[in-house]
Amino acid sequence: MGLAAVLAGVSLLTVPSLRAQSGAERSATFPGGETDSVALATLAAWADQVWLSLLDRDGAYYGRLAEEGIFQRLNPEMDHEYELDVRSSLFDPSEDARWAELPNGIRIAGASISHPHILNVVDWRQEIHVSGPVDLMARYRRERSLTARRDYPWVGMRWRDVLGTPWTVQVGLGVHFFKPSADVEVALARSWRDREERSWTLEVRLAALDAFNEAIFQGLGVRADEVDAHYDYAGAPLAARTTLRAAASRWRAELHAGSSRRSEVQVTFPATGRAPFTQLEQVAFLGALLQVTPRERVTLALYGTWARADTERRAPASGLGFTLREQTVTVGARARTRLNPPWAVETELAHVQRPEWRSPGGGALREHRDREGFARAALLRYPEAGWTGRLAYALLDRDAGSQAPWLTSQNQRLITEAGHRFRSGFEVTAGLRWDLDHFVREPFDGAHLRLSAAL
Repeated sequence: MGLAAVLAGVSLLTVPSLRAQSGAERSATFPGGETDSVALATLAAWADQVWLSLLDRDGAYYGRLAEEGIFQRLNPEMDHEYELDVRSSLFDPSEDARWAELPNGIRIAGASISHPHILNVVDWRQEIHVSGPVDLMARYRRERSLTARRDYPWVGMRWRDVLGTPWTVQVGLGVHFFKPSADVEVALARSWRDREERSWTLEVRLAALDAFNEAIFQGLGVRADEVDAHYDYAGAPLAARTTLRAAASRWRAELHAGSSRRSEVQVTFPATGRAPFTQLEQVAFLGALLQVTPRERVTLALYGTWARADTERRAPASGLGFTLREQTVTVGARARTRLNPPWAVETELAHVQRPEWRSPGGGALREHRDREGFARAALLRYPEAGWTGRLAYALLDRDAGSQAPWLTSQNQRLITEAGHRFRSGFEVTAGLRWDLDHFVREPFDGAHLRLSAAL
């Protein structure tokens, strides 16, 4: 990782400007003489993804009851470049940060990862004013990858300034084709400023998972043999999540945390006669980010995330029980040096650990280690409107351990992208990826396309 360490300092050592900026250029980049405080990264997309893996367990690649667990991070279909494909062709942290600020929009990303497969992600969100303080909200998430096969629509209502208070109340429903899987969320949120003119936003959510399971099978009298699997919870499965954001002229910070109540569900298969079992599940996550602008054209972001999923299956009738703990810990840093209004250099470093502990048949837990280092340096052009471009070098160094040796490798890649940003808010970006490890023999390493629009 010596090369990665060099990359981390590139943006800080870059000459602050290729030439002196004119007054017009300066105001375009730093309105009113303020520093470049455009969001460099966010953890909102990460927290939403972990939260969705809990709400939409049906959308996991191997399904709701898979032995691969809740996060399902290892798949035999993955190759040694899969993680690099995800990082270098789908939305990057800056794009996630811009998306997090949009109340209405759509974005689509597709990336070729093999001859028959294309990674694809679709995000859509829309807010419609109904009457007075009431808004209708709708969201949709589609994901086709080697960890998820997800189509998740969500609808909700929002009441602003409830009873004359600064609080907003939101109620939402996750729509599933399988009725018992529907989830209900209730959220309470508010924003304010303190005496130092810092802005703050707090949101707390409570979710009832599989909220209608008992009503459908008990209240409506639906027969258990009408479904592939019948779920009988020992207690109501609940989850909570909180988000705190703060921002000032030269810094911004985020804190995301969540956890589910340890649920216990008895699963039977009346239609097929498979052996029943009892499954216990719990998910927890925590993430923090700090972005600072120490100099007018230099922005830094530091972040750390932790997520864990525990699954325990008790199957005395079949002897196929197991205990599985999945954990992902990431620490990272990003930096941007603005060269002039449209041009900038961005660098990124991240270290990821994905340990798993599994005990087949109720034996002792055995640990599987999985470590990854990632580095990226990019020269990019991103004006308020006009042609965009990116030339990036990326390095991924992974040791996936004995459980997934086919994922252990070091890969270097060159990413070339070009696109256009319209004043209407529509953006299109197309890119080609080049394999620097085998550039002479087989240089082409895939193509990708991203579209986004503010609605």
